[in-house]
Amino acid sequence: MLIYNKKLSVSPITTHIPLNEVSKKIKLDMIIKKVKSIDIFYKKILKKKAKFAILGLNPHNFSPTRKSIEKQVISKAIKNLMKKKIDVSGPISPDTSFVIYKKYKYDVLVGMYHDQVLTPFKALFGFNAINITLGLPYIRISPDHGVGTFIIGKKIADPTSLIESIKFFNLVK
Repeated sequence: MLIYNKKLSVSPITTHIPLNEVSKKIKLDMIIKKVKSIDIFYKKILKKKAKFAILGLNPHNFSPTRKSIEKQVISKAIKNLMKKKIDVSGPISPDTSFVIYKKYKYDVLVGMYHDQVLTPFKALFGFNAINITLGLPYIRISPDHGVGTFIIGKKIADPTSLIESIKFFNLVK
């Protein structure tokens, strides 16, 4: 899942799982595979070398234990990606990541869980984004929102994400 906007994209490492399960699901290879996949997409489709910021899991990247996920997993993934010549920084403190992305010219913020990156992203961009499924042999694009069954027939749907999906499809076909 890559939530794409021309100004910034976000991608969560874990998706749609309870918060108390996130730390158990974050793995070194998941982070590396996700970032490499996004990096390939940016180079191949967008013709751009992406600049990544990898967020920590804990507030301010702090954990009272010596074996924090930031030290044991996230930092190791970042070092591995740097060796592969991918432009990556982190772990970045999640609470300031959306404040500093412009200053450091990040193209993609990679968070550890769904709402860590999607909630602030949607607060900034609303429905002006698309969902791109990576890792498939083809590009799968969809609007960045749910099906909205509760608003059917009420004439209140915001078509922005659908329009952006169509524009992006026409750009890359």
